[in-house]
Amino acid sequence: MGNQPSAPKITAQDRAIFQLKQQRDKIKLHQRKLSLLCNKQTELARKAILKKQPERAKFYLRLKRQQESTITKTFDQLDTLEKLIGSIEYKLIEKDVLYGLQQGNAVLKQLNGEMNVEKIDKILDDLEEEKLKEEEISQTLGLDSGLSRVDEEAIDEEFEKLNMEENKVETKRNISKVTKLPSVPKEQIQILPDVPTNAIKDKSSEKERQQSVEYEPEPIAI
Repeated sequence: MGNQPSAPKITAQDRAIFQLKQQRDKIKLHQRKLSLLCNKQTELARKAILKKQPERAKFYLRLKRQQESTITKTFDQLDTLEKLIGSIEYKLIEKDVLYGLQQGNAVLKQLNGEMNVEKIDKILDDLEEEKLKEEEISQTLGLDSGLSRVDEEAIDEEFEKLNMEENKVETKRNISKVTKLPSVPKEQIQILPDVPTNAIKDKSSEKERQQSVEYEPEPIAI
């Protein structure tokens, strides 16, 4: 059989509150019935007045007045019941708070018993003794640097500063390597031969002679 959640336990206080709320609901229901009767009697009184029956109209109005008085009394009863229910529920809350305080106080006492002054002093003495042993071992092995904690923190800060500077320099070097164009090898540079100036002059002279022959004027006959 599987484990089933146990039903909540109903206490005597729960039963008392439940009964009070039932009485409150019954009074509210009775109030609604009386309100309907008052409205009905008002309507009957109007009809009697229209039929010229004043005594009958007054009779209905008297009944209405009595029922309105009963409604007023039920409001007082409801107010009393509501206050009583609220007081009981508030006392139950106070009871739960008191129980919680008692439980907390018991736990606090238990913790205080476990953490008494003698135990704390013994723990601190043991820690101090172990620390002294560690310092003695470090001095024996020559591991004591002789620097204080402040010096060690200053060394760490300077290390971080130098590390950042070196990283910046390395980054700039990498950027310059990427942006620098490769140089052309000297072996691949071709030297063009010089053009002889004599050949240019000879060709220029030959061209001038041809132009002088082509444009020579013809002799005039007499």
